[in-house]
Amino acid sequence: MPASDHPTPVPDLGTYVAEDTTEGTPRLGKVTAWDGELVHLEPPGGGAPWSAAPAGLRRPSERERALIRVLTRPVTATRSAARAPRTFPEPPVVLSVEPVPPAVPAPGCATCALAAERERRQLRDRDHSAAADSRIEMRGHPHGRP
Repeated sequence: MPASDHPTPVPDLGTYVAEDTTEGTPRLGKVTAWDGELVHLEPPGGGAPWSAAPAGLRRPSERERALIRVLTRPVTATRSAARAPRTFPEPPVVLSVEPVPPAVPAPGCATCALAAERERRQLRDRDHSAAADSRIEMRGHPHGRP
């Protein structure tokens, strides 16, 4: 029997193999099934499974085995029971219940006058967020010449 007639050995189920790709980065996978023609593989750590011919598979190198160990080892949470809860030395912030006074427009500035009118209308409509935006617009409006 010629050497070309020997069937390619199929890796055992559950073992990890590497498949060289045209991009240069090998694909690593765990053998999950063999249907007589193709080997079915799953990437370590999860992902989309794929199928490959047994002739295109090889044993992973030492570096690839190290990567497989990293990808398949579960991460455990370490929690120190002796760690005290975080506390904050500052007293709590107390917000005022008094409303913010309306902004005062710059004398002679039409843009500020328009923003002040808009703020009064928004406060009348109880839209305090929009009123705050109008105050900020008035405060940030340039009044000097550039």
